[in-house]
Amino acid sequence: MTRNNLSNALAQLQARGHRLTRPRRRIVEQLFNQRRSVTAYELHQQLGDRDVSLASVYRTLELLVALGVAETVVRSGAEQQYLACSLDHHHHIICDCCGVVAELDECSLAPFERLIESQSGFQIDGHTLEFHGRCVSCQQ
Repeated sequence: MTRNNLSNALAQLQARGHRLTRPRRRIVEQLFNQRRSVTAYELHQQLGDRDVSLASVYRTLELLVALGVAETVVRSGAEQQYLACSLDHHHHIICDCCGVVAELDECSLAPFERLIESQSGFQIDGHTLEFHGRCVSCQQ
């Protein structure tokens, strides 16, 4: 599995011709320092700097998603959140109490995909899966 880290994310940006401005670099660094998904507003607040606009945070997060180095996490009734992720296929397990997110590397859904394809006539190009629960810390 190709773990995504800050270096890989910055390299992806540069390889695709995107400039590494100081504000963009700070946004990416802050996202990669998280162990949970965050909203653009939360990330902006954490940066606590007038040099980085909320609009820049949104644009950078959407760019990271488009490059595959971040993903969106949708929670029912909540604002869209963003999460730095591995480049390879994986799934998430999310703590509904504290918001910590862990990646699950193993995916054994290929047989299920083939079954769905045969039953529906669809050609499946990919899938996402999230598990929700309580992490070890929140269980106590």
